[in-house]
Amino acid sequence: MRRSLPRRSMVVAPIVLVATLVFVLACSSSQQTTTPSASTVPGTGNTVALGTNNPAQGDCTTNTSEAATSVGSVVLSLTPSSFQAEIQLQSGFPNMTYGVFMQQVPGSCPQPAANAGTLTTDSTGRGHASTTVPRVPGATTFYVQLVPGGSGAPTYTSDRISTVQ
Repeated sequence: MRRSLPRRSMVVAPIVLVATLVFVLACSSSQQTTTPSASTVPGTGNTVALGTNNPAQGDCTTNTSEAATSVGSVVLSLTPSSFQAEIQLQSGFPNMTYGVFMQQVPGSCPQPAANAGTLTTDSTGRGHASTTVPRVPGATTFYVQLVPGGSGAPTYTSDRISTVQ
């Protein structure tokens, strides 16, 4: 004797299948971020999180990948002679000017002053900056910090990328 499924089950199964496919497609097309210990290929962009977790002023060795509130993202790129950053601040302080510190370890960290210009937010706390600095020979770890007014402790720090020399 054959039992048939109730009509309700025949409707639910396709809905669950479609929802699963939508979820899988959304996850596979979302922007990926690298981890601070990830290696990078020179010349390629690496999207990393920009967050509220910061090392102490002058601390160039503390890893900043612990859970933090994300306020934007940074695309970090390396060439043999340059370190580039495309910074997207989504949730900063409104109408604020930040000094941009492009940190390279070892070699040029901590920076005594903003070495890559400034980023100014609009009335909603959003801002963008595109900057390039010369690459420090021997540096293997790279990240960006935003500091209000250009001096003092950082407000936002990106995750790090590393290269193998």
